[in-house]
Amino acid sequence: MLRQKLTILCIDDEWNQLIGYKELLEGTGYKVLAATNGGDGLEMFHSNSVDAVILDYRMPGMNGDQVAVRMKGMKSQVPIMLLSGCQGLSKTKLRCVDASLTKGQSPATLLSTLEDLLNRQSSFFHGWLSNWRSNNRV
Repeated sequence: MLRQKLTILCIDDEWNQLIGYKELLEGTGYKVLAATNGGDGLEMFHSNSVDAVILDYRMPGMNGDQVAVRMKGMKSQVPIMLLSGCQGLSKTKLRCVDASLTKGQSPATLLSTLEDLLNRQSSFFHGWLSNWRSNNRV
């Protein structure tokens, strides 16, 4: 039985970065939605079923931490990975993201971090569902 492709939303104002993420993720079996700014990314996040988000920190108009706050307000269960060229972002900037990496990390690091986020999300949901079923005798 084939598993359904998971959908990853990538948001980055640098076109070359965005295409690179898209090619890497699609080559690994993910479905990818792409946006070049926070506003478009929020609209795609709101109107599509998204399994995870890869989000650039520094973008014109709205930085990634601001986008993450809005996303968590809409769908708090969706994991968000923030990518930044800046080292040492404050805890305040990272409060609504589930993982952060500096840009320039290897593709293997990006993929393993994404897999960890998706596995954590899946484990949490299955644990919650099992608990709910046992409490409700379904």
